[in-house]
Amino acid sequence: MTIREYIRQFNSMFDRYITRGVKWVLLANVAVFLIENLFFVPFARDDQFIGFLAQSPVVRFTQSEFGGMAVVINWLCPIQFVSYMFVHANVWHLFWNMLALWFFGPPLEALWGKRAFLKFYLFTGFGAGALHGLVAPFFLGQDYYMIGASGAVFGVLLAFAVLFPNQQVLLWFVLPMPSRYFVFLIGIMTLFALLGSGGGQISHFTHLAGLGFAYGWLWLRVRFPMAWLFNESRWPQWRVRRRRRK
Repeated sequence: MTIREYIRQFNSMFDRYITRGVKWVLLANVAVFLIENLFFVPFARDDQFIGFLAQSPVVRFTQSEFGGMAVVINWLCPIQFVSYMFVHANVWHLFWNMLALWFFGPPLEALWGKRAFLKFYLFTGFGAGALHGLVAPFFLGQDYYMIGASGAVFGVLLAFAVLFPNQQVLLWFVLPMPSRYFVFLIGIMTLFALLGSGGGQISHFTHLAGLGFAYGWLWLRVRFPMAWLFNESRWPQWRVRRRRRK
């Protein structure tokens, strides 16, 4: 049996429980978590692992050797704007993010298709991470790391509320309400947490940024439905035309 046949058989085992795009996002997050805890934590190298993949300040301001102010650019930031989504602080951080993705992601993927859903997920997470990386150094200082899929997951929540506004969900697994009210309350609580204590180690700003970028993606999708970012196309149109000319 070839590798492709193994992958096809693996996909068919879980298709009745979860859509494929959501499944591969879940597996990627779990794989990164296992790699960190099996190969880096036992050797006290987890700080290096997180430092490479976590989203850290885009620029740092340091004292130059000539007495002035020097600006140090983080050249890894384009990679970290994506990689931070797959790193989690502990098993509960991973569990709650992936549980929310499993609950709310499959209906979106079933509606849009696998590629469009993955583009949405990565776009939302990338946008939230990039905005945080540009703004946070002026409020959090120069020494921080930001990890977790929460920005992208909050984007999934907002898209679910927009497209399935009357679907009943359980707030704190107890109180039933339409999804539009559920996400509205989550957004309000996140905003108050940000304006209050700042949330401690929780990046509420990234959560709100995820909501904002998700709304922007949905708004643009309505106006530019044929654009590569919003459909199931594997390649942008310019790439398709170039391949045809060859």
